[in-house]
Amino acid sequence: MVVRLCVGLGALVLLMGTVGGAAAQPSFSPEPADALPASEGKTYLDLLRLIVPGIAVSGRTYSGGRQPTSIRHIEGWDEGDAGLAPTGSLHLSAVPVRSGGMDRMALLVDFGEAGYSVGFAVLALFDVLGEPRLLDAADIASDRWTSFMKPVRLSVSAGDDLLVTQSTHHNSGQSYANTSLILVRNDRFELVDTISSLSDRDCAFERSQNLTIEQGTGESLTDMVATVIELTTLTTEDCNGRPAPDPGSRTITVTYRWDSAAQRYMPDSDALILLARENEKRF
Repeated sequence: MVVRLCVGLGALVLLMGTVGGAAAQPSFSPEPADALPASEGKTYLDLLRLIVPGIAVSGRTYSGGRQPTSIRHIEGWDEGDAGLAPTGSLHLSAVPVRSGGMDRMALLVDFGEAGYSVGFAVLALFDVLGEPRLLDAADIASDRWTSFMKPVRLSVSAGDDLLVTQSTHHNSGQSYANTSLILVRNDRFELVDTISSLSDRDCAFERSQNLTIEQGTGESLTDMVATVIELTTLTTEDCNGRPAPDPGSRTITVTYRWDSAAQRYMPDSDALILLARENEKRF
């Protein structure tokens, strides 16, 4: 009994140490064969197989495995034919998180496009103290490639964290990004919002939209402040009289505050919705 207790405490200290250092290095990219920090003899491949039973991995390529059927889309989409391709590449990103005051591990597995325009990327939450347990999983892809975005993890209360992810794709003249704010609460992922931004260029101008997420104040769960800075500059190229937007910059800021009655974060304006509609006209 004494030996088991010491091993358990050692694993807990190791995982908590990883969480405590997350401010300096909030996420990392493990290999499937890498050992879990607090589960003796277990690897990240064991976590993958809790998401996709029977999956085989060689390097960054997967094959086989049963199609996961219980994974919802974080935005409530009816995904139709979206899902896991028979074989393909994968990329893992992990970050220690807190939920309800408990140490957890969030694992983001990007399975790529899988033959259609929107990729398949699973964000999964695990208890890895001892025998790993899958607590929740959701497809968070809203474009071709999905990853964590800085600041990755914010501690919105003493016991709960918020994760920031981003789905993107690019073409010759436009770069699209959908940034999701995802609360980890009650061992579940709860979508706060998805923020769309678009940077584009033509022969006459370049226009960029840069998004930052910062933590504010708050009594229960702290505020989240999203700021988009749009900068438009003109080029000196001859564009045969093609019109260009006016040069300049603008700043759009929305604060998300915790609504205790609704039990969710609420934005203080619809400014980001209006920006998304404006951007859609330029697709």
